[in-house]
Amino acid sequence: MKIAKPKINKIEIGLLALCCALAFPFMYSDFVEYQTLNGLFKTFIFVGFTFLNPVVLAIVIVYFFTPIFLKNKRFFVFILYCLVLLVADAFLCKYVAMLLCGCWLPITLNTIVKAMQYQVIVAAPMAMILIIKQFIETQNHLLLAEKEKKEAELKLLKQQIDPHFLFNNLNILGALIQQDKGIAGEYLKKFASLYRYIISHKDEDVVLLDDEWTFAKNYVYLLEQRFGKAYRFNLLDLSNQNHQLLFTRFVPPGAIQTLIENITKHNQSEEEKPLAITIDFDDDYLTIKNEIRSKITPVVSTQTGLQNLQIRYALLSDKAMTINKLDGFFTVKIPLLKSI
Repeated sequence: MKIAKPKINKIEIGLLALCCALAFPFMYSDFVEYQTLNGLFKTFIFVGFTFLNPVVLAIVIVYFFTPIFLKNKRFFVFILYCLVLLVADAFLCKYVAMLLCGCWLPITLNTIVKAMQYQVIVAAPMAMILIIKQFIETQNHLLLAEKEKKEAELKLLKQQIDPHFLFNNLNILGALIQQDKGIAGEYLKKFASLYRYIISHKDEDVVLLDDEWTFAKNYVYLLEQRFGKAYRFNLLDLSNQNHQLLFTRFVPPGAIQTLIENITKHNQSEEEKPLAITIDFDDDYLTIKNEIRSKITPVVSTQTGLQNLQIRYALLSDKAMTINKLDGFFTVKIPLLKSI
């Protein structure tokens, strides 16, 4: 499962500021001595640089080096980059100190090592606090992901096993048996395929787009048998390029069905004026679009369907699911994941 890249937030900025505030008393005597020798203005710059520099080091290590190298288990490269960063920063610190003092002294190995030791002593606690905070947040994300996954599974199962769903579809099946046994057999085949898909993929985080697309088409078939021509589904006419996407992209199980169900649940339609629903996709997104025809009597809804799907995507990908209402149309775009 892919967790979105960490970004610094107000809480982490506050933690860094707190670290600086706690370190200030231990450096106060050095700052007073520096002020006596160099004046108030230079001391102000020196104090700001003294605290800002380790903060920048901690941010670079935690937010740039850690996601790039530790994620791929490149530990040696991570250590090497940290050492190079510390050495370069040590030279920078010595040059800034000499610039402020107005005297140029030779830079030796001993002075560089001492500068590195100071930066490690100050920056390491800051970096550790940020890493611990991110570790806790990551664990919470994983727990939330598992919770959302289970809720999605339960919602999908409840919806399909719902007595009304079964009653309506069994009634339709019974009527079709009386009218046309051939159509009834096809209906039963797709009805059984629907349940087989739910059971076989209920424990998976993502499924191949081809499997989800087949599931969605079976669901559309059941809706068309139930509502007739009240909903007009404009399904994608697959080209060779798009056909390849079916076998190279992934989506959360039940994602497309959730979007279709949301449309039929909240919009009114009739055979004389069918509601057009367009489903299409490109390399990165699947798009589903419909005209907004809100039902006269609002449907009682917990609004968890789309929210649940948004949370699942936030935990699976850096790309966000988007929802737009514009010019009388409701459009939802869900990312097509390239890897799992």
